[in-house]
Amino acid sequence: MFNLLIYNVLSSLAGLLGWPLFYFHLKSRGLGESFLPRLGLSSPPEPPPGSPRIWVHGVSVGEILAAVPLVTEIKALLPQSALIISTGTETGQALARQHFLPLGAVVCYFPLDLPWAVNQALRVLGPDIFVSLESEVWPNFLSAVKRRGISLALMNARLSDRSFRRYLRYHKYVYDFINFFDIIAAGSRQDYQRLFRLGLPGQKLFLTGNLKVDALLARRRQAGPAAPPPLPDKAPGALPGSSQPRGALKGKLGLGNEPVFLAASTHSGEEEMVLAAYEALRVPYPALLLILAPRHPERAHAVGELLARRGHGFQRWQSLKSGAEVRQQPVVLVDTVGDLFCLYAAADVAFVGGSLVPHGGQNILEPAVWGLSPLYGPHLENFRWAEEIFREAGVGTVVQDAPSLAAAARCLLENPAERRRLGEAALTALQSHQGAARLQAELVVKLRRLHPLM
Repeated sequence: MFNLLIYNVLSSLAGLLGWPLFYFHLKSRGLGESFLPRLGLSSPPEPPPGSPRIWVHGVSVGEILAAVPLVTEIKALLPQSALIISTGTETGQALARQHFLPLGAVVCYFPLDLPWAVNQALRVLGPDIFVSLESEVWPNFLSAVKRRGISLALMNARLSDRSFRRYLRYHKYVYDFINFFDIIAAGSRQDYQRLFRLGLPGQKLFLTGNLKVDALLARRRQAGPAAPPPLPDKAPGALPGSSQPRGALKGKLGLGNEPVFLAASTHSGEEEMVLAAYEALRVPYPALLLILAPRHPERAHAVGELLARRGHGFQRWQSLKSGAEVRQQPVVLVDTVGDLFCLYAAADVAFVGGSLVPHGGQNILEPAVWGLSPLYGPHLENFRWAEEIFREAGVGTVVQDAPSLAAAARCLLENPAERRRLGEAALTALQSHQGAARLQAELVVKLRRLHPLM
């Protein structure tokens, strides 16, 4: 309790003194809508009718996409429930509105962990069950929820290498807050073992698998067939054996028979390595198309300047997507949110970023949905569970730098039969790990049974 008192004093001071930095941080990224609600200076919307009232929180885009199959299953099991969905970012908020408003849910921003902001949100929303996704542990919020007798669930729980070391070091300070959760569903065996090592009671811990697998496969089904049929093997200028479906993207990207190299979710410091690898690949494959997708679309301008300095002609995906331009350049720079997933359908080879620099990695399972065995760097601290799936299936390739990235991509391009085999094995491995959404939704129902007055 004393530790919480100190935390509240410090967090309150941070909120009172640090709000200008928060404001200018948002404005520097062209944002600002979340400023007032996250600081508790404006109230969230009134919750929808229904019971129990279930609040599901995901920080940003990845968590919100993972929440889609979970919320769908919850609604199937508890059709009279009232749903509240919150996010911490504005990009996540836009996606949440797109997916959950049609279900009758209320979508709002999660408050910063400030006493007045937390209390206002809980007073207005009044949830019966609060479901946090992945690794959202906020001491003041959890304490306030527990005082009100609200049931707590941590779903898709994960502990990265760094977080696990930190939790072990400060175990006596964080254990009580994690132990507030009534149910914790681990997304992988490693996460389950790490949570168990923290000393959490075994009856609270469940191994359910990761929601992101269900979410990815559901998105692939919604995308529909990616026809037209595969390009002929011996078409003039074609990549031998190319069979990756191109779908409606063929027209938008102006694709003929040229091979496509997709560099997805790249971070600062990675684009230089990707471009060096691309330049090496254009020697054997002069028609190679590069689709370059920075993790944060607001970086598109800076990445465009890098492309220009290195002498690469490029066009922005937004212009191609809208039909305002026809592709004539060898590089497509993705400057939109939400399109990357389907762009994998156009790729013959895919690299997933955040992994050649010490960022922790991005979701390396996304290419597998489209039958691609991905290339990625060694920094996968946030996606060890996904790497484990690939390791068990004998797919996925770890690269260290630009030369090894170029070599691995060339190997796949030159061996189409092996490329297809690896891609099919990656997809099969992914399909074998689905089902987490139903298991986690059943745990939410279990929480309701523990509190029959809901």
